[in-house]
Amino acid sequence: MSERSLIDWLRQRIKGPASVLVGPGDDAAVLAPAEGGRLVVTVDAFLEGTHFAADTEPARIGHKVVAASVSDIAAMGCHPMASFVTLGLGRARDEAFALALGEGLIAAAERYGAPLAGGDITSWDRPTAVSVTVLGETRGLEPALRSGARPGDRLFVTGSLGGSLLGRHLDAPPRVQEGVFLNGEAHVTAMMDVSDGLSTDLGHLAEESGVGAVLVETAVPIADDARRLAQQDGTPALRHALDDGEDFELLFTLAPDRARWLAEHWPFDLRLTEIGTITEQDVLLEQADGTRVPLEPHGYEHHWKERPNA
Repeated sequence: MSERSLIDWLRQRIKGPASVLVGPGDDAAVLAPAEGGRLVVTVDAFLEGTHFAADTEPARIGHKVVAASVSDIAAMGCHPMASFVTLGLGRARDEAFALALGEGLIAAAERYGAPLAGGDITSWDRPTAVSVTVLGETRGLEPALRSGARPGDRLFVTGSLGGSLLGRHLDAPPRVQEGVFLNGEAHVTAMMDVSDGLSTDLGHLAEESGVGAVLVETAVPIADDARRLAQQDGTPALRHALDDGEDFELLFTLAPDRARWLAEHWPFDLRLTEIGTITEQDVLLEQADGTRVPLEPHGYEHHWKERPNA
């Protein structure tokens, strides 16, 4: 299948919503955001061997790259609008792989309200690489940032954490409806998604807000996958919940009165857990015996080799 044929095949399957006035086929897309709204934009790169294994089912790759990117829009408490995908297919991949990946991309983009509006496809003598850009719109809301947490705020997380490498990182849905509700109705003071691991992402939120935090060890919601992985590798399930990452759950803070309100008005079946408190300084883990120790950030981190001196 040629590049042109693959693009034509994708175009036939993409359904353009009213917000996408001109989609794939022209040199650029034309979008129509809601009147009075502002755009929010996120870009993510996904590499074979780093974000998905070489033998991963292509449809699941398509789902992950879109869902993980839409999760960033959800973490801003905004509405997804459209997505753009740049795909670098390894030449070793066959037509069946390309079509299944395309189906996964399209299905996820439509499911999560960010239909494909454009992008680019090429091939190269390297492993498959995907770059996804997702646009969202505020629709009258202020975007939820990481920088608004204040001492005394309560700390929450949706869902359960850990063990994503057993496969959940490929299938996890972005918390779009929950993010919009938390932003527009609960009035979060800060919010982000858990992609690098709770131990690392809580540090990011605290740093951006200029605060500290106390995370209560016994309150951390541990996923069943984390317990299964703990049995396989001997690492405590709590450490998996703190460090594994790619849970794509929402980590957020609320003023105490809004925390009480949320407990009575949470409209979703998704688990919601209060896991700690925002403080003046230092990010600490309160252990089961009540002692507090520094929360070491052992989540995912990119590493590069140092360039030798010229």
